[in-house]
Amino acid sequence: MGRTPFSQLATSWLVALALVLGAATAQAQDRPHEGTVITIGDLARGISDAYLPLVRAFEAETGARVDVEQLSFDALFDKMMLEFAAGTGYYDIVYLSPGFMATLIDAGYVRPLDDLFEEHGLDTDRFLAAAIDINRYGPDDAIWAYPYLADTSVFLYREDLFQDPDERAAFQERYGYELPIPTIEEPMTTDQFLDVAEFFTRDDMYGFAYPQGGTAYGNLHILPWIWTFGGEYYDADFNATLDDPRVVEAFEFARRLQASQPAGSLGWDYGDHIPMLCDGRLAMSAGWFHIGLDANDPESCPAVAGSIGYAPPPYAPGSGLDHGFTVLGGGGLAITADSANPEAAFDLLTWLFADEGRALEWYLSGGAATLTDVYAAPEVSETWPWASDFFPVANHLLATTTKQRPTVPNSNEIFEVMAETWHNVALGRLTPEEAARSAHERVDDLLRAVR
Repeated sequence: MGRTPFSQLATSWLVALALVLGAATAQAQDRPHEGTVITIGDLARGISDAYLPLVRAFEAETGARVDVEQLSFDALFDKMMLEFAAGTGYYDIVYLSPGFMATLIDAGYVRPLDDLFEEHGLDTDRFLAAAIDINRYGPDDAIWAYPYLADTSVFLYREDLFQDPDERAAFQERYGYELPIPTIEEPMTTDQFLDVAEFFTRDDMYGFAYPQGGTAYGNLHILPWIWTFGGEYYDADFNATLDDPRVVEAFEFARRLQASQPAGSLGWDYGDHIPMLCDGRLAMSAGWFHIGLDANDPESCPAVAGSIGYAPPPYAPGSGLDHGFTVLGGGGLAITADSANPEAAFDLLTWLFADEGRALEWYLSGGAATLTDVYAAPEVSETWPWASDFFPVANHLLATTTKQRPTVPNSNEIFEVMAETWHNVALGRLTPEEAARSAHERVDDLLRAVR
């Protein structure tokens, strides 16, 4: 058997090389982010847990590696600020809360996304208006984060207790009027809310409970009550407006309401009230959208499922306003200014949240929904038959009672002041009058940097 001529060997080698290079090129085209590492800093919550399987699928499809760090609100803010200040480029994507939006944007730590939305041909009208609006900032109304979460606190109450004839008779005898059942058309007043919370506070049950721990939830607790009574943190010229009788009223209302809440609620973080709600120890509570849906789920809350009603917040008749207020919750996922892979990061966000099928899968697995079509999907009503009671109230709140929390460069410092001040009122260290004066002076000092 003779030897193969060198020319044939060379040709064969070149053909093989071409095939290998062609296969590698095809693989690179099929897996466009091969070898890219994308690091996300997000909140440690069920919605971020729910997208992890989808992230793994993105890795398999694109060749990227996605690292997701999940931290508490305060811990995430501190970690981000350390990385940004050091210029490490550690994060490619970070959760952008309205609570620290202005801080990150004004420092140049994140980049606007309008150009990427345009390049990718993404129509913002596909998303809930609130999900886009919560991520806008600045005089040009730029979009600074990808729609990820937009909701608010829906008030929850035990319909079985409110409709029980014995409970209704006892309430009538004690307070001299009928136990109110809140509706969109006729919400409870703040005085009624206090009476109802007091009435249902017993040895084995509390009238109301809501997380109030740390900067995030201490502020989220007191802020909507200040709004409900007609107060604000500051005016259009960034002068503090907390030395106001309406703010004193809000502190007094919250102080009285605290008597109907578990003492531990002052230290509760996100979702810490759910076990008490689900085992029947709360007559009233509040929660973000997924909490409202889970409360009637026989698997999530078997003791109370089917008996939870949905309501708007109470309103204060003396405020001159015809409804109470809730905080527009949620935020977006922003791409950092020093990310080495902004295009890959945006591809990931679009892959996860702009595809209706994956967005629906995320929502049904415990995520959020920012695409309007997701809410209309038949799978939603099949999964949560009680959604027909929930969504009319939830949508009413998004359209009527929600307000964006203050967004200035030092918002988080203001929230620290307000959370601390509220905790001092709840613990009896400050009277409502002292709290309003102290908060006014401290917040006004912080606002000097903005004026």
